[in-house]
Amino acid sequence: MRKRVVPLLFIVVISLLLYLLSRSFSEKEIITFINDAGFFAPVVYILLTLLTLVIAPFSGTPIIFAGYYAFGQRVIFYSIVAAYISYVLNFWIARKWGRTIVGKFVGKEDMKKVDELTKDYGIVTLVFLRIFQGSINDFVSFAMGLTNMKFKIYLVVSLLASIPGTILWYYLSLNADTPAQFTIIMLVLTLTLSFVFIMGSIFWKKFLKK
Repeated sequence: MRKRVVPLLFIVVISLLLYLLSRSFSEKEIITFINDAGFFAPVVYILLTLLTLVIAPFSGTPIIFAGYYAFGQRVIFYSIVAAYISYVLNFWIARKWGRTIVGKFVGKEDMKKVDELTKDYGIVTLVFLRIFQGSINDFVSFAMGLTNMKFKIYLVVSLLASIPGTILWYYLSLNADTPAQFTIIMLVLTLTLSFVFIMGSIFWKKFLKK
């Protein structure tokens, strides 16, 4: 019993401390922190982004804003690297420790999203979620880890299905001249793809009822 409780408490405490730290830094401070890392700046950015993808309450927008300021369009590549790492990490966190530990990372309210995703899962569902629902990639990864989907299939589908959105993001970002414009383009793209996914789901359900 103790072997299970101690690691769980440790993760909860660390998660809480990291969350409180994330709320105490402004975008300017994040930019300074990344720039001061020098040669290791990309690694610092990837780790900061990964943190927001593992612990759900964290917002990744300020970090992406700071990342564009520091790296320009290369921030897309670094963001994707962080996302790919989170695909593996979140999946195995859920697969190894189950709903209890996932709930500690995402919170009680967001755990409902994870539960909804696990109700209707499969390769096709995963493909569409990765293409159209980039804003909830962390929840998707946790959810798939709670199912019996094989890791190799999950990983290959996740990596390939993420490519179209990444290419579209890069193409649209060519129109950005400032960090603010880059961030707005990213948010608009995310909202647009989510809208397409939601409307498509509604029409598909109506079609199945006929």
